[in-house]
Amino acid sequence: MADEARASLEKSRLEVMECEAEIKSLKEALKSLALGAGAGEGSSPNRLEVAVRAAKPADAGTGGEGVSFKVHLSSPIEERDLARVRDPLDPAAEGSVAAFESIETANALLTVEVYSQDGSKVGSSAPHDLLPLCQDVELWRKGGEKKASTLEVAIVEDKGVDGHIGEVEAVPVAVEEEVKRTESADAFEDAKEEMDESAEGKDAGETKESTDEAASEEFKTPEPEAAQDESKPAELQLPVYTVTLQLEYTPSPDDRRDALYDRLNAVSKRKVAAIDALRKHAGVVNRAKAAEASSVVSSPGKKSAVKPGFLNKAKEETPPPAWKRWYDKTLGPKSMLWMVGPVAKNYVIFLGVGLFIHWKGDLLALPPPV
Repeated sequence: MADEARASLEKSRLEVMECEAEIKSLKEALKSLALGAGAGEGSSPNRLEVAVRAAKPADAGTGGEGVSFKVHLSSPIEERDLARVRDPLDPAAEGSVAAFESIETANALLTVEVYSQDGSKVGSSAPHDLLPLCQDVELWRKGGEKKASTLEVAIVEDKGVDGHIGEVEAVPVAVEEEVKRTESADAFEDAKEEMDESAEGKDAGETKESTDEAASEEFKTPEPEAAQDESKPAELQLPVYTVTLQLEYTPSPDDRRDALYDRLNAVSKRKVAAIDALRKHAGVVNRAKAAEASSVVSSPGKKSAVKPGFLNKAKEETPPPAWKRWYDKTLGPKSMLWMVGPVAKNYVIFLGVGLFIHWKGDLLALPPPV
């Protein structure tokens, strides 16, 4: 128990130290960013550059030459055309880089479409979240200004209207089911009224119960089992192209500052939790030490190497020499002279003055007149 508490205590202490070091580095990064923003960098928006590094078709015999691409962004809603795959020898060629500015990385989705040489659409990719591709707090903390990442997307063929055939077919099925439910409910009410009119001579309670049971058995609402049986699982679509995208994101100073502040708040909360855990583990360790000490003292079979109270032993006093004892009795601060002298001083002075006046008082008399 004590060993586990000590290990937890050491782990919490190391975590607190790591949090303090990270908080210090984040504050330094924010300070340097504030100094840079004060120099005139605060007005530049963020920027995302997208380029196609490779496009591999599923059928190697067809080849991937001559295809073009269209990059869609959801926030802001924009699209860019890419005429070719990016050439490493000429990375800045026209039509090989799509640039976007003022992007909301928290909400933006990226979609790629592939077109053949004649302009027909080959397929499109699924939307991809840009936040994990653009956010890198460690890079911003170290002073980096641009993040480069690679993303492989699968291009599949579009079927139906904009690739949402399931939603288009589901609408008439739902409408048909609603119409069937409405017709069955109306027929149920009509049959109930007819049976009530034909059974007027019978008892009211028995007629009502039999009418409800008969009508419910005859006109029972059909359940949509047929629609569930006819539903088929979604077909697995194989990609026709595999496109490798090269993304370069340059954040604005505001984006970097917001990301650093979010990380600073998260690390501060982690530090508070680590400090609480450190205090808790320290209390456990102290209680374990006290329990061990009390068990050692209270156990009769064990003898401690050091006897309790060995430091409080009184030393054997040696008698002082004779001259010191004589001095203490006669002239020392605790002698009789110093204890009685201040009290008998006034009496001695009074007695001496009285005897002097009695015996030698003529010396104080005035001389006779001449």
